[in-house]
Amino acid sequence: MIGEEKVCSLYVNEMHLVVMLMPYIEKNLEKNEKIITAFEKDLNNEINVLLDKTNLNEFKKDKIKKINWSAKKIEDIRNIKNKINNGIIIVNGCREYEEMVNDIINDSNIKIINCIKLEDFEKRANEILKKHNKILNTLGERDISEMFNINLRNETQPLT
Repeated sequence: MIGEEKVCSLYVNEMHLVVMLMPYIEKNLEKNEKIITAFEKDLNNEINVLLDKTNLNEFKKDKIKKINWSAKKIEDIRNIKNKINNGIIIVNGCREYEEMVNDIINDSNIKIINCIKLEDFEKRANEILKKHNKILNTLGERDISEMFNINLRNETQPLT
């Protein structure tokens, strides 16, 4: 991957978040992608409940559990910034947390997946979509134009 790629993903609650992320994480772990999390809230309980209810083999479950599902402070993100080059970082937290994490890692060769609560997305949809290249759902990554019929052109760009 060259440069930063930003993907957004929408969720209703934390359990929905881990269920929705699971196929994506599983696929990328099979490709030996490095996955790092930046969570404002600890999601260990949700991931453990989900893995207990899935029929994944133990090897895959162990790989998924090795991802750090714990909460991280902004200082933790600053400390691991150099370790997250050429990988995927999954970000989840309030708007301010998400923006701070994105600012810290914005010059890295990394794919950023910002997980945004649906109620927040409903308030700032246009702004969120303009900041991201793609959207992630249970079917995988899709171009935003495939998912939403919306004109995201920069207001200063001329109409063609």
